[in-house]
Amino acid sequence: MKYLVTGAGGFLGSTLVKHLQEAGEEVYAARRKPIEGSVTLDITKPEHFDALDIQPDIIINCASALPDGGKSFSDPDYLRQLFETNVIGSTNLMNWAASRKIPKVINCSTLVVVNKPWPVPLKEEENTYPKGGHVGYSASKLSQELVMSSVAEAKGVDLLHVRISALYGPGMKEGGILTKLLKQAAANEKISLTNGNGVSFDFLHVEDAAKILYHLSRMKAWPRRVLNLASGEEIGLLELAETLCRLTGNTEENIENTDQPGVSSRAKVDTTLLEKYLEGSGISTRPFSEKVKSMLA
Repeated sequence: MKYLVTGAGGFLGSTLVKHLQEAGEEVYAARRKPIEGSVTLDITKPEHFDALDIQPDIIINCASALPDGGKSFSDPDYLRQLFETNVIGSTNLMNWAASRKIPKVINCSTLVVVNKPWPVPLKEEENTYPKGGHVGYSASKLSQELVMSSVAEAKGVDLLHVRISALYGPGMKEGGILTKLLKQAAANEKISLTNGNGVSFDFLHVEDAAKILYHLSRMKAWPRRVLNLASGEEIGLLELAETLCRLTGNTEENIENTDQPGVSSRAKVDTTLLEKYLEGSGISTRPFSEKVKSMLA
């Protein structure tokens, strides 16, 4: 099968391209900047699509403008950047897919299209109205889903949105809670937590995400159009810190935690549908305590 993977230079995209190639698939790896062996494609530019001379069997869209903690959600230039890539760019991609009669598209979305604190458990059909510090990013990805779905319905393209949990693995950028705590634990530093018993996460290893996307791409049909792509394993903040301390030889006595009454922000993701899709595949997304060891190097 021939694959077009957009965002092939990113954390997920590059891992997916490698996995597909190792599986013997023909891959068009699309990046914004020209690189030998890749397809040059900025999805925000219609003229880039006009220049494409390829005919993939399926598109996996990993291209995304990501949240930037250093910018305000009310910054018009920042919002323009988010929506230009996540909404307009994805619409360009869908229009091109329809014009080339490419039958299937998988879009990599995000669980943050659902406002936090998330319901427990978090299901695919949960109504959404994102807000807060990352509302620009969340709203752009929600709009992406809505617009892409409308184009798919109007033009007869089979589309699946996968709402991805918190990805991790070797090569990920620093800045999130996992890399922060891992760095502190490895340096034998004191770790100060707030609401360690009230906050939790669902971490998904990037290689597992790539394996799942490949498996989904080979399915004959997707009974549902939205799928939670997560491990289904809830890891509390305090448990996370303790796990990383054990793995790095730090002492758990270096952990200080203060819980605030009534504060709860849990990531307990319902993966019932995903597990049904993965039956017989041999793909396992757990346990975190073993898979996170890939980060220690």
